[in-house]
Amino acid sequence: MKYLFALCLCLTACASYEVTPGGRAIRTESEYFNVIDQNSDQQIKYSGLYNLLDVQGTALNSKVMEAQMDQLTRIYQWDDKKYLEEKSKFEGRLNKETEFFVAFYTPERKSDDLNKPNTQWRLFLDVAGKRYEGKVAKIKTASPELISLYPSFNRFYTPYSVTFNVPMKSIESLPMKLTVTGSVGSAALDFKP
Repeated sequence: MKYLFALCLCLTACASYEVTPGGRAIRTESEYFNVIDQNSDQQIKYSGLYNLLDVQGTALNSKVMEAQMDQLTRIYQWDDKKYLEEKSKFEGRLNKETEFFVAFYTPERKSDDLNKPNTQWRLFLDVAGKRYEGKVAKIKTASPELISLYPSFNRFYTPYSVTFNVPMKSIESLPMKLTVTGSVGSAALDFKP
């Protein structure tokens, strides 16, 4: 009975992280998905039964970036050198700007143009009584990789990166609201610290 208890204890303790071939302890995939879920929000807008727009967003804060480092290490089996290079890039981004992953869907294909200069859409970040306007770039990464990083993403969405000219490190402990607004409709995503 003692040995069974010790074995169960060992197995549950080992379930909280995985060890890479290089010996690095990383989050399990289910823990990674929990971190993404805790730092994401979604709004779906309808006009009657007609879907106007669907917006999902994930705040790429320190917690998410650390978890993504683990997930990417798992997927690509990074060695320590590659891990440290990528970690340095992520930290540089956190100290320079605030970034969100946005998955966007509207049934009107011509309205799915968040990244175009003459788009009808505006994206704003409201934090600590200040409003920042976002810069949008379409993400060209293949769908399987995006799904491994953002499990609620699917082929119907268009992936975008939205950046704001404020360091994430300076605001990640504050409540944030990301607003996507245009003539088709508006959606506000809330992110709590």
